[in-house]
Amino acid sequence: MLLFKWRHYLGLNRITAEKIFIITYITYAAYYLARLSLSVALLEIGEDLGCSKFELGVIGGAFSTLYALGQFINGQLADSFGPKRIISFGLAMSAIISSFFGYSKTFVVLVLLWGINGYFQSTGWPSAVKIIRNWFGEKRIGLVGGIFGSCFLVGNMISWIVLGYVVSIYGWRFAFIIPMPLLVSLAALFHVVISDAPQEQRENGTNHLQKIAGSLKKIMFSRKILAVAGAYVLLQFVRSGFTLWAPSYVIENYGLSPDLAGYAVAVIPIGGIIGSVVTGWLSEHLNSKGIVGRTKSMVLLIFCLILVLAAMHFMIDYGIYICLILLFLGGLTLYGPHITMATIVPMDFEKEYGTAGVAGVIDGLGYLGLTLADPFIGWIVDTYSWNGAICFWLFSSILSTLLLCKIVC
Repeated sequence: MLLFKWRHYLGLNRITAEKIFIITYITYAAYYLARLSLSVALLEIGEDLGCSKFELGVIGGAFSTLYALGQFINGQLADSFGPKRIISFGLAMSAIISSFFGYSKTFVVLVLLWGINGYFQSTGWPSAVKIIRNWFGEKRIGLVGGIFGSCFLVGNMISWIVLGYVVSIYGWRFAFIIPMPLLVSLAALFHVVISDAPQEQRENGTNHLQKIAGSLKKIMFSRKILAVAGAYVLLQFVRSGFTLWAPSYVIENYGLSPDLAGYAVAVIPIGGIIGSVVTGWLSEHLNSKGIVGRTKSMVLLIFCLILVLAAMHFMIDYGIYICLILLFLGGLTLYGPHITMATIVPMDFEKEYGTAGVAGVIDGLGYLGLTLADPFIGWIVDTYSWNGAICFWLFSSILSTLLLCKIVC
């Protein structure tokens, strides 16, 4: 009875693809309130608890490790049991674990809790991509997937601004505690109003574990998927710089306060939103659609990213305004191909392997790479300064382009 009342009040008695898109978009964007708090609070945690950048990178690496493993598991679970259940449970648990992090004081506990949070955060992406693919089918996958892929960029932008303000006014611990009631409520609302597909078809009497194992094996032996996943891993190294380390970068190089740094780095997801739509449009209008057409658009934008990173290396002393322009262009050229790999490519493989399973493997391998990259980047900054880190991201982008070229050639 309560279910029908909620649907009536929210205008959801008649579920449409557009409503599903908007609700899923907002819900996944909200995941970042329990995710980017570490990025915004990084320096304050280091000063308060005496952690080095390497140790802070270890905390981020713990998140990446469990997030990666969770992607492999939750992508298959979403294909087998339905994505709505996975998202509802995962978002609520992520919010609760994140709030526990805000009360913690020892390094080991911080690593443990942030790793667990990484697992529950991994419930979101493959499940959300599965829902969108179910409701929109094969038509306009490039454009719809590109627009939907911007949801985590909107989440990035809003979270950086809101959490940066919270850290500046109330201290770093409240950035982890305050979002919890909102996210738990949103998870409950999502469970009430969302349907997995226009006509949900659940399997009965199926050996889900056997199906999951077989599907995962097929995905892992697909050369095209592995090529995209390898390029995605390399691009994730660059993304780490634009998410985990960006606030620290502008604070240390340009003397910004945490709240101003949150506003400053918001130019990255703004550029990314534009880049995601541009890449989706390009992949639909190049000579060949499907994986080849999408790869052409990705190679084009990653080449532009290489030029942006080279400019960042040589223009680090040119002031905050040049930095903001380059961060904006970096977001535009990074997140276009990033979203294509994580969102649109899995939709292309729905019939062969299942959207959520492919999304989970690609994103999972990417975050598995970040397990080593996060502390490694922290070590590079400690040892060779920020220019050393930029050189690492530049090299990763070049290798990513070369790997994608194998699909086109």
